[in-house]
Amino acid sequence: MVVLVDNNPYRDGLETAWGLSVYVEVNGTKALFDAGPDPAVLEANAKRLGVNLSSLDFVAVSHAHGDHTGGLKLLASIKPGLKVYIQPDEGLKRYVESLGLKPVQVNATTQVAKGVCVVKPLYGPPLEGALAIQTGRGLAILVGCSHPGVVNIVKQAVSDIGAKPYIVLGGFHMIGASQREVEADASQLVEAGVEMIYPIHCSGDAIRKHLANHYGDEYGDGGVGLEVTILG
Repeated sequence: MVVLVDNNPYRDGLETAWGLSVYVEVNGTKALFDAGPDPAVLEANAKRLGVNLSSLDFVAVSHAHGDHTGGLKLLASIKPGLKVYIQPDEGLKRYVESLGLKPVQVNATTQVAKGVCVVKPLYGPPLEGALAIQTGRGLAILVGCSHPGVVNIVKQAVSDIGAKPYIVLGGFHMIGASQREVEADASQLVEAGVEMIYPIHCSGDAIRKHLANHYGDEYGDGGVGLEVTILG
């Protein structure tokens, strides 16, 4: 997993932008989770990180907000007709179609490639899905903004797929959250069995600091350019 777009700096020489995009490679499948807000930022960072976007098999979009969908314009120019998994959202469906890409609406947790599932969308608002990758150590769960709550998304993936969580990476939507909310979500993720937690994008400093101070073994610092490899 390679973070191609994020507003948090992590690796030198990359551009930051408010949004999220994560490249995933597993079992021969190459996919993108969300596309960030800006085609130029996505393109520049992918090139610098050695990711060939023309080799993508599909894209999964967590939700319809522009900071997760703007980069789709680049993918449309690189690979017209590319399959894009989305939640049931007619506006987003029309937008994806207008770009010349192929939207596929997902209503329930669905395996879309070997070891890769699009997780059933939950209501935040808006409707928001996630991507879960099955590994020998458990699920690697990618979340966009976690409007429905990151703990709820993790529980949905675990329940539907029947595997323990291992990693959660993405936006936790906790900027402005109370300390009580921060503490509750952190403890619930760890109690659910999550072993590595990477709060980026809209997660906020409070959750990052709390995890670093109280769950040092589970906390993973991250931002644009972060690469995570799971063996097994």
